[in-house]
Amino acid sequence: MKILCYLIIIGLVIISVSSCNTTEPELIDYHDKILFTSSRSGKEQLYMMNPDGTNIRQLTTGQYWHNNGRWSRDASKIVCNTEEGTTTAGTSMVVMNSDGSSRKLLGYGFQMSWHPNGNIILFANAPSLESGISGIFLYTVNTDGSNKSKLQIDGEGGSPDFSPDGEKIIYIEPDYEGSPPNPKTKIISYPDFITILTIDSSRFYPKWSSDGREIAFCIQPNIFCMNADGSNIRQITDMASNMLYIYPNWAPDDEKIIFLSYTMGGTQKWYLYMVNKDGTNLHKVIDDDSVTSCDWSK
Repeated sequence: MKILCYLIIIGLVIISVSSCNTTEPELIDYHDKILFTSSRSGKEQLYMMNPDGTNIRQLTTGQYWHNNGRWSRDASKIVCNTEEGTTTAGTSMVVMNSDGSSRKLLGYGFQMSWHPNGNIILFANAPSLESGISGIFLYTVNTDGSNKSKLQIDGEGGSPDFSPDGEKIIYIEPDYEGSPPNPKTKIISYPDFITILTIDSSRFYPKWSSDGREIAFCIQPNIFCMNADGSNIRQITDMASNMLYIYPNWAPDDEKIIFLSYTMGGTQKWYLYMVNKDGTNLHKVIDDDSVTSCDWSK
């Protein structure tokens, strides 16, 4: 009887010690994080970090490259391009949880943007050469891969972005015939695609601010901002020699903008920069010359 009691006590001690050593799953906060592409590991993958460049964490791994990542509005998911499924017919898109799990291929496309409901992806795509159709067109697809549809707009479109309320889309209508080319910036309603605003100007990569009141864009080689109605255009950066500033994205509080700098010439280096929207405090976020995309979670 004493032996039995002793064994029971030993068993309870072991259970107690084991329960104390159980590792709880790490809780990761994906809000207010910068998502970026880097080839620091040898192949392009997605990383995230704090806005000050600290606590860098790799999100995607494996045999396939990943780039051009975009956070969903609640920061729970990411859509990006991937080598998986990519062929000569096009570049694949994949949607996943923010930790890289639960992957779902969405077909071919690029320049993705999330609808705020988290269920629809807006993107651009160029039909494959095999189809005999040239040009870049805008589409939407559900995050489960269903209901892919071409936007019924007059002509082509690129660099699309959903407004924060999901009721408008801004995009660039290319110009292949102008001399010099003069692409148009267009804002249309969603989902009925009625034109709200057309601006005749060589503006590229437009991005809505988090509150929908402003739009950042690029007039090469600098970053600019304007009100959502096209007024109050102001230059944010003053390009350094031999540099090109592109791909702006807003901070959650709309007070800062991140963007990429490209060193022209033979060096071909990319860096991630941040600037206040009044043009002050321009600085490099991290010392990585292979950053080719960026996004800031809300």
